[in-house]
Amino acid sequence: MLKTLTLSVPKYLQKFLVGEYSGEEGRIHVEKWSQLGSLIDLVSRSYPFPLPVQQVRGTTIQITYYCREKSYDIPPDKYPALVRSMDELFRRAMICEVRKVHEMAGGAYGPYVRSFLDRYDIVADVDVDFETMRKIYRDYLARNDRKNGKNLCVKSPAVA
Repeated sequence: MLKTLTLSVPKYLQKFLVGEYSGEEGRIHVEKWSQLGSLIDLVSRSYPFPLPVQQVRGTTIQITYYCREKSYDIPPDKYPALVRSMDELFRRAMICEVRKVHEMAGGAYGPYVRSFLDRYDIVADVDVDFETMRKIYRDYLARNDRKNGKNLCVKSPAVA
C-alpha cells in the first residue's frame, strides 16, 4: 500500500530532499532500503483506527512510501523527531561533500559549501543563512581537531 506523509520542513531541507530523492515540487518517494525509508519504518507503529490528519503550515514535503501493512502509520508526536533526523541527514551530506573537496584542494571552505548549496538549488541567505552552513562545517573541523589533538599528545618513553 502506498502511503503519504506530509511534514513541515525548512525551505533548504525541502530542496535538499527533492534533489536527493529525485522528487518534484515538494514531493518525493522513498524506498524502504534508503536511509530516510529506514527512519520512517522505525517510527511507524500499528494503529487499529485511522489517525486524524494533521494540518501543516509553511514549507512542506510530501513523502510517499510503500508499507505492506495498512494499519501501520507514523504517530504525529514523532513528526518533529523525523524532521530533526532529516536535518541531520542534510548536515552529514554537506559535511561529507565539503570535507572531500576541502581535504583534496585545501584553502577556504566557503566556496565548497556554496557549491554544495548550489547543487540543490538552495539560495544562500534566502533559503538558509550561509554563515550557519559555514559554521556547521567549522564546528565539524573544531570537533575533529579536539579529538585528534588528544590522540597526538603521546609521550615518548623515557630513555634510561
